[in-house]
Amino acid sequence: MDREAFITLLQRENPTRFIEDQFFDRVPHIFESDRASFAGWKRALGDRLDVDPACLTLVGSSATGFSMNPNKNFKVFDDTSDVDVAVISSQHFTVGWRYLRMNGSRRMSVDARTRNSWNEHVSKYIYWGTLATDRLLGVLPFGREWLQASSHMASVAPTEGRDVNLRIYTDYDALRAYQTQGARALREALLR
Repeated sequence: MDREAFITLLQRENPTRFIEDQFFDRVPHIFESDRASFAGWKRALGDRLDVDPACLTLVGSSATGFSMNPNKNFKVFDDTSDVDVAVISSQHFTVGWRYLRMNGSRRMSVDARTRNSWNEHVSKYIYWGTLATDRLLGVLPFGREWLQASSHMASVAPTEGRDVNLRIYTDYDALRAYQTQGARALREALLR
């Protein structure tokens, strides 16, 4: 699908259905229709994260072929693009959320970027049932293992040489709601 067809699809399709079709019901763009390769990649990552591989899905441009970041103007997935992985794990979400809530005083001893991300979680991400671990992974109890997993996957084809970002969602409903809200906002911006 080319960029214009992708934009037209976003404009015409119900945002929830668009997200389901583009993220949940397909082999991600980066895997070039190779379902077996995608399944193997998810098994390898799932083993390292201690998460069922069925609870991993790619989102963003590595999934669709085009960025859905409103500031990137539907940039085509290329050699500089990263890989965003949605990790559906109520267990990891609860551990991470509890850690952030119980260790608020530690917020003052981390660098400014991490502190800003921590504050964003308090006011924004937790509402959506998500932890943007790409920004906070270093402070979470399971962070070291997940950083190692992310680094390892950056050495495995087809994600070799790319940043592999992990984001935790408490359940599929949270993932669907968060992604649908983003697609809806992007669609509304296009229709203005």
